Amino acid sequence: MGKPSLILAALAADALPNMRFSQVQDISDPQEELITQLLTGADGEFVIFKSPKSNKALTSLGFEIRALRALKKLHLPFKVPSLLGETSPTALYKAFAFDFIAGDAIDLSRLKTDDLLVTAIAETLAQIHSIPVDLVVAAGLPEYDPALRNRERVASFDRAMETGRIHPSLLERWQNALLDVNLFRYQPTTVHGAMNSSSLMAQGNSIVGVNNWSQLAVDDPALDLAGLFSECQVEMANAIFLAYEGFIRADRNLKQRANLYFELSYASYLLWAMESADENHISEAEKLVTGLHSDLAQGLLPSLAPTELASNVSEVVTPISQAASFTSPINIVTEQIEVVDLEPTAKPEEEN
Repeated sequence: MGKPSLILAALAADALPNMRFSQVQDISDPQEELITQLLTGADGEFVIFKSPKSNKALTSLGFEIRALRALKKLHLPFKVPSLLGETSPTALYKAFAFDFIAGDAIDLSRLKTDDLLVTAIAETLAQIHSIPVDLVVAAGLPEYDPALRNRERVASFDRAMETGRIHPSLLERWQNALLDVNLFRYQPTTVHGAMNSSSLMAQGNSIVGVNNWSQLAVDDPALDLAGLFSECQVEMANAIFLAYEGFIRADRNLKQRANLYFELSYASYLLWAMESADENHISEAEKLVTGLHSDLAQGLLPSLAPTELASNVSEVVTPISQAASFTSPINIVTEQIEVVDLEPTAKPEEEN
């Protein structure tokens, strides 16, 4: 954008003509192809404003809006954002305005394993994983096959191995896990898909809101745990997992897969950094991978070996709404789900 502040003001006025904004804060993630701004209205109201920089990002926003509209059909125990407006067909760029969920940021590195917020985080994950998969599929959101997903991870592993920047012992650990079919016998469930502490809004010892729904899908629940494991020490990861098991019966290899996905996220970050040719990110990614190898050499990484299964049948996860320990089941509003298809009014910058 040539003059970001002027263009942003014009886009915001187009999407929300009845609001006036007094302050703008850039909260964009450098790894995303989105311009994300926190706008402060003249009356003190906050709005999240997102503008895609590529067709891929536009598609991602389309998925997020589908997800949010589907989730509004549920009586969830936490808040999710709502779409407040979008730019008109004549706007220079496509942009979307979402309401802001107030709450406190979570720093997993500062929490203690017995903090009540740890239990609240685990319960929120279990609640998300108990959302009926039919609701997600009916909204036109992805449903991933476990075998296909693992083939994709193997392909990504091969690319990471070819960089020559990951220690052979770490590669061997990942390869052994990826090729063990016992590890990937699981029942796909509804997953958030982009879970980390920044997606969770807390008040006191409760989770009051969940953001960043662009990757809502039917997939491996271990993905959401992995997003949190990447931000905390082993003791905290264990505490979250144990609390999670108190709300939902997880398959016996869920924790191992979560640890594997967390470790592989470092390799994915390295690949992204190298494709971006960003020396700072490359250096940071190499430090993360080196640190992980150091932990492996010192015996600090948990085992990825699967628990032996009694049969070749995929294990079934007991939904939280059927678990005796869950006292606030999710109720479904039986309305027809509105699925939105988004078309760009002007072509964003093409992907490289």
